[in-house]
Amino acid sequence: MFFWGGYMDLFFEFILQAVGYFITTYFVFSIFGHRKKVGYFLLFIIFMSTLTPFLRYGSSLETRALILLLVYDVGPVFFAALVFISITGGMPMIKLRKRRVVKGISTKIQTKQMNVLTSYLVIALVLIAGATSYFIFEDVTMYLILGLSVISLILGIILYIKTLRIVKERVILFVGKQKENIYTYEIPVKARSVEIADFFTDDRYIIDRIGEVLITNTEGKDEKDYLYWLATSERVTIEKPLYPLNALSYHDDLNQFEKYHIKSVAYKELKSGKLEKVKEKIIK
Repeated sequence: MFFWGGYMDLFFEFILQAVGYFITTYFVFSIFGHRKKVGYFLLFIIFMSTLTPFLRYGSSLETRALILLLVYDVGPVFFAALVFISITGGMPMIKLRKRRVVKGISTKIQTKQMNVLTSYLVIALVLIAGATSYFIFEDVTMYLILGLSVISLILGIILYIKTLRIVKERVILFVGKQKENIYTYEIPVKARSVEIADFFTDDRYIIDRIGEVLITNTEGKDEKDYLYWLATSERVTIEKPLYPLNALSYHDDLNQFEKYHIKSVAYKELKSGKLEKVKEKIIK
């Protein structure tokens, strides 16, 4: 009975560590604009830290003890990595969700509501993981998980604060070879995500997601636009819930948004009403 209980303890430790590694990695991946390289780098750091006991005691251990050390210390990192790679589209091993993709770029957007819920979930899970590691694990493992929990907690709070600053979200759809016509779709406050089918249902056309614009107004609040482009010379019938717009405050910068990648641009609204570009980056 004791023998079985000992292996059950090891099994639960394995699962708890793997879940903790995955939650931390995926959250950091989300914070840094869904950059897979950031997630892989964090997993590599975790992997190297789990090799410390192996490098220190490996030569003095029997084969059985060495295998157990590798499985229960290094194994959770590999398991977390497999789930992370699968969910982010790197490997088709564990298909937990299916995303609509156009030429390798997701057309789905994650709204303020989803980011708030994500921050709540991550903060709660991090607190649970941190408390669990303190009472269950020892030595390097405990300190590693506690350290990752603290980092994730800080990032979760940052995400929550940044998300609360957003007071308005909308989709901007450009129609025409030169983005001649502009339409907008106001994203419902309670919407957790937005797909193209939520505002445009004609499957004869391909719509590309081309960018995001964040405008910080003079009151320190943020307004966020998600940009899409239907590049066609044909006459397209646009219906509700899309409504026409005459112009955008960043209209002169529209040429910087192109097909096949998503660019994020942040502006600051001046007291004169003009916009000052703060930063820009390629998301995908």
